[in-house]
Amino acid sequence: MKVTTTFSVAGRCDQTGALGAIVTSSSPAVGARCPWVKSGVGVVLSQNVTDPRLGEIGLSTLANGYDANAAIRTMVAASDFKEYRQLAVVDASGKSSVFTGEKALGVHGEYCDTNIACVGNLLSDSKIPEAMGQKFKENSSLSFPERLILSLEHGFALGGEMDDEHSIALLVYEKDVPFPVVDLRVDYSDDPLGDLKKVWEIYRPQAEDYKVRALNPARAPSYGVIGDK
Repeated sequence: MKVTTTFSVAGRCDQTGALGAIVTSSSPAVGARCPWVKSGVGVVLSQNVTDPRLGEIGLSTLANGYDANAAIRTMVAASDFKEYRQLAVVDASGKSSVFTGEKALGVHGEYCDTNIACVGNLLSDSKIPEAMGQKFKENSSLSFPERLILSLEHGFALGGEMDDEHSIALLVYEKDVPFPVVDLRVDYSDDPLGDLKKVWEIYRPQAEDYKVRALNPARAPSYGVIGDK
């Protein structure tokens, strides 16, 4: 079985309280396993030799009032194979924490600061997570999803993984909205970032409309379908 590689960004918008993550991997369907986000609670990334169960454990810890450091400790303690895991957390207050086990694959790196946490394994350069984090912090004037995309794109530009990336996922929750306002995935492609950016350009002008339709259909704009009045 082919060894897979992953790098990712978890973040919080200090202006809106939105929480989100973007993650890419050489394996298919990375969005099904690695990013976990809950409105008003936090962001959890579980990767390297991935155990998706740790995502739920991390979010549950945050939901019970503990911070990012406690969520990392709880996930590490819950794992029978912590040496293989790579984890990142950003909580609803902006605190962040990361963990990389001693058996993480290849060249790996991690970075965390207020509102941001980045991790990666089998990287071309161990400094890529820090560079992605800095890029996130430098672009606070952009929309939150665009900051996440730009940060990961910076990781690609610096060399990304040692293998070719094939899947990508972008997941964003806004404050006080219980469902994701952005949940975009490319499950397998030779250009996952490029394909995600194309999907984002289509979805971006419609994202607010979909949120309004869920929360208050009477205020929703025209659906633009046959029979719509």
